[in-house]
Amino acid sequence: MPAAPAHVPTVGVITVTHNSGRFLDTYLRALEAQTTQPDRVVIVDSGSPDSSFLDQADSSSLPLDILRLQNVGFSKGNNLGWERIRAFDYVLFLNPDAFLAPDFIARAVAYMQANPKVGLVTPSLIRYDIATKTPLDMVDSTGVVRGRYGLIVERDQGLPVAALSKYTEPNVVPWVCAAAALGRREALESVLENGELFDESFFMYKEDTDLAWRIRRAGWLNIHHPALTGLHCRGWQSRKQMSRTVRLRAARNEASMYAKNHSPYVLIGTLKYLSVLLFDL
Repeated sequence: MPAAPAHVPTVGVITVTHNSGRFLDTYLRALEAQTTQPDRVVIVDSGSPDSSFLDQADSSSLPLDILRLQNVGFSKGNNLGWERIRAFDYVLFLNPDAFLAPDFIARAVAYMQANPKVGLVTPSLIRYDIATKTPLDMVDSTGVVRGRYGLIVERDQGLPVAALSKYTEPNVVPWVCAAAALGRREALESVLENGELFDESFFMYKEDTDLAWRIRRAGWLNIHHPALTGLHCRGWQSRKQMSRTVRLRAARNEASMYAKNHSPYVLIGTLKYLSVLLFDL
């Protein structure tokens, strides 16, 4: 009797857009160039005043599922997308301004298949200028860590790309950046809160760190893999470019994240929130 064919892991992609027209063509081309194609790509538009930029996806060869919604936020947008690919073996959380190397899905899935304790894996991200379509000599992220004064920061952000040479093997990080992160279905299912994957009370900002924190607390590993690479534009370059409303929401979410994950750094998070609320820092 012939052996049953080996199971081929399935991969779904979730992307939440909001006024993302200038990124979409590059985003689609990067996914179309993957040596292992995703089985489904769910794009959730969260309240773009003019979502017609999504019409250019009509000519894409990708298996697309596009939802055009009111401004539900990054957390709920991802949750709605996840419900459509929940049965897939792996979920790639991918920002519309993040463009992955052609071998990303193939390499990431192979690594996850060989390392069953890994819950999330993230690449080395390099900053990209969408206006000139040029990679910059600047690291965007190699995972998320605790920095000065106990604050949570993107590791290596702002360093020259040559700094990435210090990473020769996959390495454990406390948290990952969901601009580009591949998650294992079993890990994601193990950390649901009231049926939610991302905490919708966060709306946006720190929701990815909170998810990675829950995954780590559940006994899974968060990994930065230096052989996985991608480009990321990032909507802001420094806190000075963020509006007070955005800084206030991010600080509030950080304090909430510390509290819900029983972190002793909740005091630091609260002080950061108050510094924005009272002194606009």
